[in-house]
Amino acid sequence: MKIHSIVITFLGGLLLGSSLLAAPVYETPAKPFSSSSYLKSTAIQKVDPARGKIQIPLITWAADGLTIDANQGMSPQAGSPLAKAMGVPAELKVIDNFDQQVQDYISGRSPFLRGTVGMISMVNEALADLDPGLKPVVIYQHSWSTGADGFVAKDIKTLSDLKGKSIVVQKNGPHIDMLQVLLQDAGLSPAEVTLKYVQDITAVQEKTVRDPAGAFREDASLTGAACIYPDLLTLTAGGKVGTGAEDSVKGARPILTTRTASRVIADVYAVRSDFFQSHRELVHGFVLQLLRTQAEFQKELANISLKSKADKAQVKRFKKRCRPLAAFALQDEGAVGDFIAWIGLDSELVGFEGNRDFFASKKNPVGYQATATRSATYFKEVGFLQRGDVPATAGWNYASDFSGLLSGNQVAQPAKPAFASTSEVRQAAASSDASELFRYTFQFPANTSEIKWQDHRDVFQTLHEKVSRYGGAVVQLRGHADNFFYNFVQMKRKQGAKTFKRRKPGTNQFIEKPLPKLEQLIGSGNRLSYDRAFSVKRAYAKYLREGLSLTSNEIDLSRFDVKGMGVSDPIHSNPTKPAERAANMRGEMVIFAVESEISLDFGLDDLQ
Repeated sequence: MKIHSIVITFLGGLLLGSSLLAAPVYETPAKPFSSSSYLKSTAIQKVDPARGKIQIPLITWAADGLTIDANQGMSPQAGSPLAKAMGVPAELKVIDNFDQQVQDYISGRSPFLRGTVGMISMVNEALADLDPGLKPVVIYQHSWSTGADGFVAKDIKTLSDLKGKSIVVQKNGPHIDMLQVLLQDAGLSPAEVTLKYVQDITAVQEKTVRDPAGAFREDASLTGAACIYPDLLTLTAGGKVGTGAEDSVKGARPILTTRTASRVIADVYAVRSDFFQSHRELVHGFVLQLLRTQAEFQKELANISLKSKADKAQVKRFKKRCRPLAAFALQDEGAVGDFIAWIGLDSELVGFEGNRDFFASKKNPVGYQATATRSATYFKEVGFLQRGDVPATAGWNYASDFSGLLSGNQVAQPAKPAFASTSEVRQAAASSDASELFRYTFQFPANTSEIKWQDHRDVFQTLHEKVSRYGGAVVQLRGHADNFFYNFVQMKRKQGAKTFKRRKPGTNQFIEKPLPKLEQLIGSGNRLSYDRAFSVKRAYAKYLREGLSLTSNEIDLSRFDVKGMGVSDPIHSNPTKPAERAANMRGEMVIFAVESEISLDFGLDDLQ
């Protein structure tokens, strides 16, 4: 696997050269989450803006740098754009420990929670039961992770091979969103794997092992680990296969990153229900200013993506603006290029259009409602939730509440192809880097290749969700023909025969016919199988147009490869029963993680 993302130098550097001698320290999460000891021991207090400032939590994530930019620093700034929009100064505080965030939220130190959809879903039920005013209301999406996070494993070929294996993940962290999607798409319940939890998302400068990468390195019983991308590179010897040298793990390879699973980890802000009801304008101002700041940064990233045609003076000014943000995210003002790559490549700032699409679009199969429902279902299965309630949203009317951010041109822009040609897609699907994520089989009657989406609505709905969720994956459509007649003719020719007998339909009479050439059978099988594969693609496109009313600008099939397998890959190599022959007459949709092939908008060379 080629290195497709920018290595986040600071975070990755914490592991390199370290000596982790102790056994991993595993955490035991409270089940259900409502039984967490600190919940009832923390006194519930109201949040009062009249105190002169509002505390807003941040996590060490590039998109959170935009909050700092809007506030002109971490400390309260009465004249900052964020303070003016809210009507009160903001004090920003980095709180990567989500339990600490929840305690501050309950105690009235902050009305906000900064997490992912999964993290908010996990605490929603417990907070609502503790006090209705504590129920989280999700108000804004910051970003998607599009390369900064990943999953590494050893001794497996597909995700379904994780059955019966042990996996490590940070407790109450953003990777729980990724892990629950991977398990569900692999058809595995939480009970079919052993989940181990650690405290930190990456290593810190100490001798104890409290992070997924360190645990994966030290605990031989682990098969998989959800971790940040720099740690994935270290564990897999630069994104290939670990050798056991230089902190890699022998046999470990990348299964996927959020470059492939680009609609899995959604970073959001939530606010206390009682605060939202009594200070709606303040909350609206908070969201409005973050959307304004995102719009500014999106324009800067669009300029950089012009590469040689970019306005170099504008790039220089933007790099200067990002220096304090690099200090926040990477502890190094000089790492401006890495910071910009983080917000432009390894994550995606969603902005106004992204928020509207996530929270309000009925066409989005990976929007908020679907994402939160999926998370709540998973957490109920794990035992973190008892009911599986989905957190409420602000219910913004994006056309009126944020009318100033409307572009004035609401015509959907053409979807950006991920690959330049069909040959690139074919090469990516066949590469050694490809990891199978999902497979579905369509059955066809003999000698037919037609399929209607109306007969498979639920199937195409599920497929569309997965195609959307794995936005960096390749989708290969494979058609297959039954090999029974080919085998028969091959056998007869070996016996020296030149003819064969076939029963005349509806009678007991037989007709003698000349044996066809094997080349003819291969050719007809190839054509039939290709037609079956293309029929699935055509039916999916019709589902998008007719079933979801998507326009041609909203449909991108550039990641699809149509391949006729002919008689070369039968399920039953020597079919003798009708059911075996029917099983061979099929079309398949296979989704592969092959993110190394995806072109990037810009790189560090464009930031020199």
